[in-house]
Amino acid sequence: MQNKIDYKNIKKVGLVVRFNSNFDEEISTLENILKKYNVELLFLKNFKKPNLSHYDIDDLFKISDFIISLGGDGTLISVCRKAWEYDRAVLGIHAGHLGFLTDFKMDQAEDFFQSFFCGHFKTENPFLLSVHLKQKNGQKMKDYAFNDIIIKKEDQTSMAYIEVYHQDKKFNEYFGDGLIVSTPAGSTAYNLSANGPIVYTLAQAFILTPICSHSLTQRPIVLPKGFELEIRAKGCMFSIDGQKNYKMDDFKSIKVGLSHKSVTLIRPENRDYFQILKEKLNWGS
Repeated sequence: MQNKIDYKNIKKVGLVVRFNSNFDEEISTLENILKKYNVELLFLKNFKKPNLSHYDIDDLFKISDFIISLGGDGTLISVCRKAWEYDRAVLGIHAGHLGFLTDFKMDQAEDFFQSFFCGHFKTENPFLLSVHLKQKNGQKMKDYAFNDIIIKKEDQTSMAYIEVYHQDKKFNEYFGDGLIVSTPAGSTAYNLSANGPIVYTLAQAFILTPICSHSLTQRPIVLPKGFELEIRAKGCMFSIDGQKNYKMDDFKSIKVGLSHKSVTLIRPENRDYFQILKEKLNWGS
């Protein structure tokens, strides 16, 4: 994954916006800002605006020097899962509701790009979760999560029973509403709501957090990179970043762990992770 951004030779920037959103004003602002630096803004085919360059999702990522995600954290997460495939950095501009991951709003874009094209920015490379799936017919699949993987009962009226193994030995078993496997970047999402720990975004670790456990002794645990777990559960669904859903019963084996793959995020030079936590969580109030 790229660690350096050749900001002096940026020519084309791809844009992905939150689905079914009207951001015409924000997009026009972005176009005008980037034109000052002789940079073309590229759009997806389903973006309904005439006289613009439109591309399918794969071509957009191939030819763009980096990608702008315009929306909330959900938009950024879906963009990041695609970006690592093409070694493209992602810049998140906030136009959503919460915004732990996106960095600034459109009224700050002019100042950001002025600094960016002078080389005043930084990059971060949070790791993804890898998901190895083995179907009952022996076929293997692989997927990645930026935030988390959620395992829950298909029938929400019944309790989930989830077994977790490490190196073929039972690591733990969970009775309750489900289980969250979270990246550090995703630790401020569903994991936090389920009383899981906040883990620094760039930590080489991942988190297991039970959801409404039926045992008071079950607590979240933080595990290191290189620690792979196999998860078994009948009658359950598992969701990748809340955007891709699978049935556990369709697979013979599901293994998860922190991947060596990461996504490059473009950040303002003065971004302070702990200040963001204080503001979003009202620490000290």
